[in-house]
Parts: sequence; C-alpha cells; structure tokens
Amino acid sequence: RPMGLVSTSMRLLERRAALFSAVLLGAAQPPLPSRAALSGVPDTATADELAAAYAAGARADGGRGANTMIRKRAESGVQRVGSDSPVFKPGAILDGVRSADGSTVDVSFAYPKEWTVAGGPNLDVRDVRTSDSAYLLAAPLPSGQALDTLPRSFFAELLFRSDGKYGAYGGVDDFAIAESGVALLSSPSGGEQPYRRLSLRFDVLTYNQNTVRRRALVSATAAGGSVYVLVASCLGSRFKEAQPALASIQDSFRALAAPRRLRPGPEDKPA
Repeated sequence: RPMGLVSTSMRLLERRAALFSAVLLGAAQPPLPSRAALSGVPDTATADELAAAYAAGARADGGRGANTMIRKRAESGVQRVGSDSPVFKPGAILDGVRSADGSTVDVSFAYPKEWTVAGGPNLDVRDVRTSDSAYLLAAPLPSGQALDTLPRSFFAELLFRSDGKYGAYGGVDDFAIAESGVALLSSPSGGEQPYRRLSLRFDVLTYNQNTVRRRALVSATAAGGSVYVLVASCLGSRFKEAQPALASIQDSFRALAAPRRLRPGPEDKPA
C-alpha cells in the first residue's frame, strides 16, 4: 500500500482513538437476584454460564408453560458497518454504523467492564445478574425536523416498538418521559453538537407476563440524517443504586459523522 495512504489511515485511526477514549466505570457487584430464564439454558445455570449463553445470542423464551414462540432478537435499527468486535477496550464500545444518508457514523460509549457484550448486530451490553443494561437505537430523522424539535412521542414510539427490546411481550404501561436538558458537546469540526437527555419510568411485560418497572437515562443526538439514542436502564428497585453508573454511560455517549475520505493527493501516489 502506498506510504501516503498508510499514513492517512493511521491518522484516522489515531483520531478515532483520541476522540472516543472513555473512563472505565467501576461498579460494585451486588448480590445475585432472581433472573429470567434463557432459551435452552437450565434454571440452575451459574452467572458465568448465563453470561456466556447471552453472549452467544440466547434470549428469554416463552418459558414455564407459556404458549408463545421463542422471542427473536430485538430490532434496534442499528446497521453496523463492519463485522469486527465493537469493543475498543474493556468497558468501552467504539463502532461504525450506517446512517440514513448512507454515510458512516462513529458511535461510542463507556460501560462497567464487568458487563457482558451481546453478540450479533445490535450494540447491547448488560449485567446479566442485575438486568442493568445499555443499548443503542437508530431511526431516520423525520423530514423537516431537528433534534430539538422532536416530540417526546418520537422517543416513546422508538423505545417501545412491538419488535423492540421492551415492547415484544405486549404494550408498555404507565410510562413517563421527563426532559433533563440538552448538552452541547464539542465536535471534531470545532463546533458543538447537541445531545438531548431524557429520564424515563415505565412498566414493561416480561416473557411470563409479569409487569416489571424499569428506569432509564437516555442520550440522543442526530448525525448523517439519523437519530441515535443510547438507553441505559435498570430495574426500578435498583435505580438509586444504579443511577451513578447509568448517568456515566449517558454522559459518555457520542455519535459523530465519520470524516469522508478525500481523493489521494500527490503525496499518496506511488513512486
């Protein structure tokens, strides 16, 4: 490969590494609570076995006599550009995703390094013992809208869609969305990029039709004609304990349009 192209690629890699370096989050490990069964995994499985099964793609099934089909992987709207692991380093996700205008957007966020990264096309991390989690959603930015003009119903419909993570087993009840402000964060271009911050409370149906309350902290931004939404959530009973870690995940989220590759200059041509 011509030396100029190699140096250009190295500069891009160094830029991404510098942009998305994240402070690793430390989290105390709470006692093991009750947990949902995973398809094909016995109830006697240890936490390590559950983590390995989840990483391999196992999900909750109809379970315990429920007359339902095995749940498919939740749809997130995220289209990853590559097939390599999205883990930049333990406790940090860095990946390229396809946006609505066809360009690549670099997304990153930090999470407790004890958490498990799910395999497959979604960017999804979680603590299988506590049900704390963080995952990315993507949707086209509606025509004529900007991030700051999107109604809260846009986020509710995206989070609670029937083929998504929280709407797959039935409707979500008693939910409330509170706006917690807009953060203006510096972008590599020298400007500022807005990130909307939301706080959610909702009751969701589980695979066995129990109702569980969850709390979530959300960060959303627009890039490449898409809206990217990172959702960091926990059981409602854990919110006081988990809030600092969820807030750190929320604060760490970035979604930036990747620099377009310029045409090779004279210095990039082979000798």
